[in-house]
Amino acid sequence: MPDERDPQPTSFSIRCADAVELVTDYLDEALNPADLAAFQAHLDECDGCTIFVDQIRMTIQLTNATNDQRLNIMPPDFDRLVAQLRTQGNRRQDPN
Repeated sequence: MPDERDPQPTSFSIRCADAVELVTDYLDEALNPADLAAFQAHLDECDGCTIFVDQIRMTIQLTNATNDQRLNIMPPDFDRLVAQLRTQGNRRQDPN
């Protein structure tokens, strides 16, 4: 007799943990028909997983949209800051 507190997934129902594992295949349209039906049925009943899938989809869209753009994350005075940190580090190591 299965433990009702943690039901085992079948080809017709999945748990949230299963949905998280399947989301990439779902978005890549790589699920077999039975898993796709179970995944979609789960989304129909689970707002949390629906939100999660929407967040992953949005992340993919934003990543693709910015893929060709270069992001400059270094401050303009990066080289000066590195030199300053090295100088301060050398002073701490110098016993004189």
